[in-house]
Amino acid sequence: MNIFLSCGEISGDIYAGSFIREALKIDSSHEIWGMLGAESINAGGKAEWSYEELKLMGILEVIPAIPRILRLKRNITREIMRVKPDAVVLTDCPDFHLMLAKSLRRSGYVGKIISLIPPTVWAWRAGRVKNLRRDFDFCLPLFSFEHEFLKEHGVKSLWQSHPLVYELRGERVPEEFVRRFGGGKVIALMPGSRHYDIKFHLEILLGTAARLKAEGYLPVFSAARGLSEDLSDELRTKVKASGFEIWEGSGRELMLGSEAVAGVSGTVAVEAMLLGRYMAVIYNMKRLNYAILKRLVHVRRISIPNMLTDKDVYPELLCEDATPERITQELLRYLNDADVKNEIDTALKNARASMGNSNAAKFWAECVINA
Repeated sequence: MNIFLSCGEISGDIYAGSFIREALKIDSSHEIWGMLGAESINAGGKAEWSYEELKLMGILEVIPAIPRILRLKRNITREIMRVKPDAVVLTDCPDFHLMLAKSLRRSGYVGKIISLIPPTVWAWRAGRVKNLRRDFDFCLPLFSFEHEFLKEHGVKSLWQSHPLVYELRGERVPEEFVRRFGGGKVIALMPGSRHYDIKFHLEILLGTAARLKAEGYLPVFSAARGLSEDLSDELRTKVKASGFEIWEGSGRELMLGSEAVAGVSGTVAVEAMLLGRYMAVIYNMKRLNYAILKRLVHVRRISIPNMLTDKDVYPELLCEDATPERITQELLRYLNDADVKNEIDTALKNARASMGNSNAAKFWAECVINA
């Protein structure tokens, strides 16, 4: 089977890589190619384009890149129409991938088009539902509430579990971590995986680290997988110059070895929840971006664990609230108050139970191959 696969950022690349591994377990002769990152390539995919093409963040940052993105869409459409793969699997990056699916259908592509990690139509821009109904054969969402929303709006959706449930089941704290940090009260600081994340959050987390250190904790920064070499160098230089530690292994290992987490909103919050770790969720952005998003988003909370529990188990510190003082205050509230800690830990346990318990990536591969 010939499968075109596309992703556009680190989290999407991880999911795409899991899909590739499970598809090749089913049949190693499958040819999987497209716009991929390191995880997908390591899993056995062939990259015709780099997912770095779509590493954009923020409404204002996207605008100058529009001509290049449109050229990319045309080039990919042309190549898909030439090869005519059996299926097209588009992972995350909804704005580009909705546009690409529409272009393919208009160009006469009649194969299966699948949305792996579909747009968050339940949160904002619900009008995109019509694109999912029109251009996609089915969606493979991450969460049960997404699955129900899509079905209620006439979109074919298939769901069994969240992939991280299966993926994190055997996660352990490495011996190297214990040797380096085993005697300290570690707090994991997660500055993100994109240039935008580092630019708008690193200084805030460095200030947080200084306060945590004064309180007797050991702040350790994560160097996220998939960071470009230049961005990794910048992160290491600034963190080490400030006298703090960096963990070069996976962020999951760091969180599991920590007492609590502070970091940029995203998949890391779901990982923290599944690992049973409390997290102060931060998100800083340009004021104009924030003003625009506030008018577009239709949910009260941005963090998935909070949505699953329908309460603020993770504090969401946005824009002017994302300060070292507030982050430290929220972490200490959890760490120093046994009643607060027990209440939050119970809520997180209940949220984890709603995530399913099977191998989601295997399920995705079977759905695509048998479509």
